[in-house]
Amino acid sequence: MTALTASAAASGGWRSWRRWMPAAASGWAWFLIAMGVCWSFGGAGYPFGRNDRTGPDYSSLLAGVERDVGAPLIAVFGVLALAVAGQLDARDRHPRRRGIVVVGGVAVAAVIVGVVLDGRMIVLLPPLGFLPIAWLRADWPTLFQVVTAVGAAVFLLASVAYADRVDEHEPPRRRQRRTVAWVRAGRIATYVAMVCPLPYALIRLAWSRGWALGAPEPFVVSLLRNQPENVYIEPTLASFAIGGVVLTSGLLCRWGRLFPRWIPVLRGRVVPMWFPLLLGGSAVIGIFAFGRGLLLGQLGVHLPGQLDTSQLWGEPVYDWAYWGAGGLGWLLFPLWSMSLAVALAGYYHRYAPSGPTTSAGKPAPRD
Repeated sequence: MTALTASAAASGGWRSWRRWMPAAASGWAWFLIAMGVCWSFGGAGYPFGRNDRTGPDYSSLLAGVERDVGAPLIAVFGVLALAVAGQLDARDRHPRRRGIVVVGGVAVAAVIVGVVLDGRMIVLLPPLGFLPIAWLRADWPTLFQVVTAVGAAVFLLASVAYADRVDEHEPPRRRQRRTVAWVRAGRIATYVAMVCPLPYALIRLAWSRGWALGAPEPFVVSLLRNQPENVYIEPTLASFAIGGVVLTSGLLCRWGRLFPRWIPVLRGRVVPMWFPLLLGGSAVIGIFAFGRGLLLGQLGVHLPGQLDTSQLWGEPVYDWAYWGAGGLGWLLFPLWSMSLAVALAGYYHRYAPSGPTTSAGKPAPRD
């Protein structure tokens, strides 16, 4: 397939994908309404409160919300989400109304990510989610979080599709200015997202060597004495962070748009837009939820039903002497996730098939 054909195929697939995304958002909202009504009348499977035994230990904000309150709230949220999904499928071209609709779609996704999801998502979503072990051990409350994460992604992408559809009727110069602004912001955010994981990797590597970086020496000594396998686990965790830095750099590199030559079959082909958006978007959700849990722990917030974890390997950890606990993830992971989200938006605006193309048929970088 030539570069022109590949680009055209990617563009057509992307456009058709954008057309059915609002319908997917509506379907997800109907599913949520049905579940909320079912649980309100005593149906099995309510995934929060006392039914989620491990949720409190992952800093779940819904650990204390039982069925009699949570089920009706889920149904109501589903109705609101359905209303927003209906607007995302509308054809309104008014700029002010467009902004309200886009904010509504993003708000639905933000509520899901900020309220429902917790630290378990980082091991179930890509790239860690490609490992089957976590999935085999997951219970229904954890799997329901994956369902809600899908809803967040659907509403976010439906909002993007709606904004793009309305943008096609705007003056080209205004659309170009906004695109350039997103590309520039995305470039800066990419560099921020590449820096945020580095302290985590550095601290984890130091602990694997017994160096007291970000925590008192007794803590690090007990870490290795009580769990000797941490000599290998800590570098593994550090490698995940460093791998995130490398993958994020691809948003600005040529190999982030064309598959490198050392990859069989795919070498030289255009990277489909959905691939970095799916992989990066999953990382945004997982990193934010995990970082929020670390932040609550660092602040000493005790959620209903949460086990007493103020002692870890015989050492207290909720103290500012342990500023490096979690590899500074409590501070940098939320920033990492938000900057990565902006970086992905910049990547999208730079290479979206709806943008200008070169004579070779490839989407032109919009600098």
